This record gives sequence, structure tokens and C-alpha cells, in this order.
Amino acid sequence: MNNNQNQCDIVQDLLPLYYDHACSLASCQLVEQHLTDCPKCRNTYEQLANNTINTVIKQESKGVLARHAQKERNAAFKAGVVIAGILLLPIIITFIVSMANGGGLGVFLVVTASMMLVAALTVIPLISSQKRIIKCILCSIAALLLIFFFVDAMNGGGEFLYWSIPTLFGLSVVFFPFIIRNITLPPVLSDKKALITMIWDTLWLYLTIFIVCYRSGMAEMKTGSIVAFVLMLGVWLIFLTIRYLSVNSFIKAGISTFLCSIWMIFSNDICTFLIEHKRQLTISHVNFSNWSTDISFNANVYVIILIAGGLISACLIGIGIIKMKKR
Repeated sequence: MNNNQNQCDIVQDLLPLYYDHACSLASCQLVEQHLTDCPKCRNTYEQLANNTINTVIKQESKGVLARHAQKERNAAFKAGVVIAGILLLPIIITFIVSMANGGGLGVFLVVTASMMLVAALTVIPLISSQKRIIKCILCSIAALLLIFFFVDAMNGGGEFLYWSIPTLFGLSVVFFPFIIRNITLPPVLSDKKALITMIWDTLWLYLTIFIVCYRSGMAEMKTGSIVAFVLMLGVWLIFLTIRYLSVNSFIKAGISTFLCSIWMIFSNDICTFLIEHKRQLTISHVNFSNWSTDISFNANVYVIILIAGGLISACLIGIGIIKMKKR
């Protein structure tokens, strides 16, 4: 019995080395022979195989990280609550002063919306656990619109759309691609986020033109719409080329460079024709010996752009074709 116990002690000392294949051949044979006859040591070996040091460390590290993350979230939430309470103080003070002076709630509402904007930039990221940036952006925009609304109401009204629409257009150009990238859309739209972004920005551009030019009359609105159409036509052509043309990146870059060159050269002439019904081809007035007049200067610059853009686009397309042939 004592010899068996001694052998079990020796084998259990060797089990970690045996598991890691770090013991001698004689020790391996001893361990394997003992395991076939000893259920106790065989059970110990199975436990060792199922609970390696790496597994234990991994499980413990996950638990430590989870507890640390929860602790950080709790601290951030408490900080957000404290900041929210501090932001309430100006609102309460403004309300008391406004009621005491009998000046109405206009200033109080503006201050409240302003504190909401500050809260959107500070409190929302602290108390949110998911999609913090998106919530911060959306809440900030909502608070900004409230500021516009209350300030407009204090000044007699009528300016809210005139202020808010261009502001929303500018903000959407910057933030909408990030927002739509981080939200989940139906499967039929999941691969069309870039197209949705282009449609969204185009609609907001025309809405901005409508709001801004509405006061100036239909003539100004027509001019703005035509200029926006010519502008967005070039942007859409480049977007469709990059997004949907089934060629390599060099060919796409070459075509986009050529489109940019053509758009820069002829966009002004197209706008002039559509707005003033006046046919002109500025590039036809090229004269490199004369840079004194506006039309000759523009024509000379256009020709340089055309030559440079053509050469660059031809090089890029050529490289792209060579790479396609190599594949």
C-alpha cells in the first residue's frame, strides 16, 4: 500500500511535465503504465487537462476585466449624474430670476436648451453604455435646434427654418456618414449606405437652397438650383464611378481624375447656358501669350488643367489595365 502511495506521489509530480511533453521517455512510460492501473491518478490527469494554467489565467483575467469595466461604468455614471446636477443649477437660478423680474420664460428656455447641449456633450457619453457617439451627436443636434427655436421665438419668430436647415445640412455632411455606418439597416439596404448618404446630402442641399433663396424670389431659387445641379452632377458621376464601376482602383482613379478635369473646365459654361441661355466655350479663347483678360486667363488655366488631367488619368488607367492583364 505504501509503495503504491509512493508511486502515486511520484506520478502526480510528473503529471505536469508529462502533460507538457517535457519529461524523459522513461518517465513517460512510467506515467502511462501507472495511469492504466490507477483511477485516482488518471482522474487527476484528466482534471489537469481540462484546467490548464492558461485556461485558469484566461478565466481569471476575464473576470478581472469584467469587474474593472463594470467599476468604470459605475464611476462614469456617477460622474454623469453629478455633472447633470451641476448643469441644473444655472437652469434653476435663471428660472428664479426670470420669475422674480417678470421677464417671461424666454431667457430661461434658452439657458435650458444650452445646458441640454452641454449635457449632450458631457453627460450622454458618461451614462451611455452603447453607441455613445451616435447618441451624443443626435442629442447635441436636438439641443441646438431647441436653442434656435427659443431664440427665434424671443426675437419674434420667422427665422427658425432659415437658421436650422442650413445648419442641419452642414452637420449632416460631416456626421451622417458616421451615423449610418454604425446603425443596423434591413438586409436589402445594408450594402447601400453610401448611396443613402449621397441621396440624403443631395436632398438637404436642395432644401437649403429652397430655404435660403425663398425670400429672394423664383429667379434666385432657379439660379441656385441650377448651380447645385451642375455641382452635384459631377459629384454623382465620381461617386457612381468609384462605388459601382467593376474595375480596379487605378482605373477608377483615372476616370475620376478625367471627370474632375472636365467638370472644372465646362461647369461654368454649362451654368451660364442654363441660367442666361448664353452659349459660350471659354476654353476656345486660349492664348498663352495673353494673360491680361479674365476670359483668356480662364481659358489658359482650363487648357493646362485639361492636359494635366488627361495625362494623369491616362497613366492611371494604363497602370490599371496592365494590372488587370497580369491577373
